[in-house]
Amino acid sequence: KGEHSPYITWENLIAANPEVIVIMPCGFDLERTEKEAQILRNHSDWKNLKAVKNGQVFIVDGNAYFNRPSQRLVDSTEILAEILHPSLFNYGFKGKSWKALTV
Repeated sequence: KGEHSPYITWENLIAANPEVIVIMPCGFDLERTEKEAQILRNHSDWKNLKAVKNGQVFIVDGNAYFNRPSQRLVDSTEILAEILHPSLFNYGFKGKSWKALTV
């Protein structure tokens, strides 16, 4: 409590090689997150990650949903459901509160 969220190093990210990446920086809306994600795209190992290769990288409006404990926790869960299981869930957040990050 009262501490910054932990950071993940590139080495740890590469070692984990995730199937899905959801980017939700604290204090950033969807537009700002998309702009800042360019830093990731510029990293030499970015395109080697499984999630990137398979088009499974998403950005969300972390500021409005994930970074504030409130009633929006239900919305946050619904956003993750849409991202992880798009054939099962459609709550209307896609394009407004989250979207796929183009590589």
